[in-house]
Amino acid sequence: MTACAATWLTQTLRCWFDDSDRGSRVRGLRFAPPRLEALESRNLPSAAGGVWSFVSAPRLHPMKVSELNLQPGASLNPIFVAPYDQLPNTTELVGQTGPLILDGSGNPIWFDPLSSNNRVEAIGFQAQTLFGKPVLTWWQGTLAGATSKLPPGTPRQGGHFVIFNQHYREIRSVPAPSGFSLDEHEFLITPQGDAYYFALKRVKANLTPYGGPKQGSYVDPEIQEVNLRTGKVIFTWNTAAHIPLSDSIVPLPTTPGQPWDPYHDNSIDVSPDGSQLLVSLRNTWGIYDISRKTGQVLWEIGGKQNQFRLPSDLITGPYDSAFQYQHDARYVPGGISLFDDGGSGAPPDGGPYGAGRGLILSLDLQNHTASLASPPYYHDPALDSGSQGNLQVLGNGNVFIGWGSDTQSDGELRSYYSEYSSSGSVLADFVLAGQDISYRAFSLPWVGVPLTKPAAAVIDANGQSTVYASWNGSTETVAWELLAGPRRAALSPVSITSRTGFETAIATTAAGPFYEVKALGAGGEVLKTSAVIRAHG
Repeated sequence: MTACAATWLTQTLRCWFDDSDRGSRVRGLRFAPPRLEALESRNLPSAAGGVWSFVSAPRLHPMKVSELNLQPGASLNPIFVAPYDQLPNTTELVGQTGPLILDGSGNPIWFDPLSSNNRVEAIGFQAQTLFGKPVLTWWQGTLAGATSKLPPGTPRQGGHFVIFNQHYREIRSVPAPSGFSLDEHEFLITPQGDAYYFALKRVKANLTPYGGPKQGSYVDPEIQEVNLRTGKVIFTWNTAAHIPLSDSIVPLPTTPGQPWDPYHDNSIDVSPDGSQLLVSLRNTWGIYDISRKTGQVLWEIGGKQNQFRLPSDLITGPYDSAFQYQHDARYVPGGISLFDDGGSGAPPDGGPYGAGRGLILSLDLQNHTASLASPPYYHDPALDSGSQGNLQVLGNGNVFIGWGSDTQSDGELRSYYSEYSSSGSVLADFVLAGQDISYRAFSLPWVGVPLTKPAAAVIDANGQSTVYASWNGSTETVAWELLAGPRRAALSPVSITSRTGFETAIATTAAGPFYEVKALGAGGEVLKTSAVIRAHG
């Protein structure tokens, strides 16, 4: 943790927006603000597949994404993903694990590798707002694999949430409450500065009524709301106290000693007035509207206890279900949105019951009827979304979908993200490298102001020098000014080059051997200056 984040809010608020190094103007060269085309050139098509490597940032190796479709009208917001590998062998991961911000064409904006062996994972990476300030949040830890005695996909001890500010400094870590492990699926910050998440506890129980052992156990999720100023839990809602175990559609595990995962909570949303919570339970196929005041389940859609009449063409599976193993249920005006995984390989009869799809449903709460608010959103080709995924309704009415983990016909996994217009046409479609997956993907506004210096490196070849410039996390840099000279204290302006992607290569015949780069904003102001570097050879 940085010194700036040593204490929570009492000292850290002063360093959230330390811009003392910004604002000086370029001297020595006439600066013309880049044309619109130059600004757009920051979004260059990324190379297909594989791993990024940078001369000026040699420790960063994020995976690449491949552009399958990109049309005018797609959002210009940055994309938020966090690549990891579901497989037990983390050597099959392409690149490094960690939170990754991409531009609209798939080029890195900011990346934070979490470990040297890729065993530490980031889940649910996104931008949110805390006390009126933009922040980054994610769960960080290790998930149980298929060979673990924990249910696959559940968190191991030590998992926690982190909050970073606009300067990419950690300002808060939210650990697991005593006696619980901290679930990775949701971390939702409210306008009041509280946060909702799931806390998990293993409960011993007689499971013979459900086909299990007499001395068995199950995972009992609890919704908790924590005040981020004080760290105190101010609200709890226990799943097993309100939803019967018999509502689960998942059979008990056959691995000796492995607890049953009957619910698998995976999303929380808060109604606009704050009085209700919308909760998705993957393993009951149910979405529940809960009174925050009383804890009462006000209504349920999906699963064995579905309370809504659905049109016949919306029903795809057992129990007259319109979705199976769903994720990311959210309130939208007049109803809800969700990502329908389609029940790949799931009981009671194996599935899948349909391709993964995004759904926006209109709900008539008085008559308990549900209908499609818009046609379902499918990927082309159709995806077998075995797990994870999310649907985000953008401010302009477009729909952004993270497709979770798709099992291909060759048995390998793929992870996609796509954007659709309000009329349903595809505006963007990208696939992550190799078998890398991201639990969710988001299109969100973000302004990053790193406090680090820009990075620079130089390579000499055939009488010409190429200076490489980058600034991990900067969203405001539009151009680079290059300076060169015979001594560190005798540098003169050489050229101004529009920024191109994460790293910009600047070829020069100017005599060094010392070089320096300045990051320039859209008005020609110097945002920050690199260290002076020296060419060798």
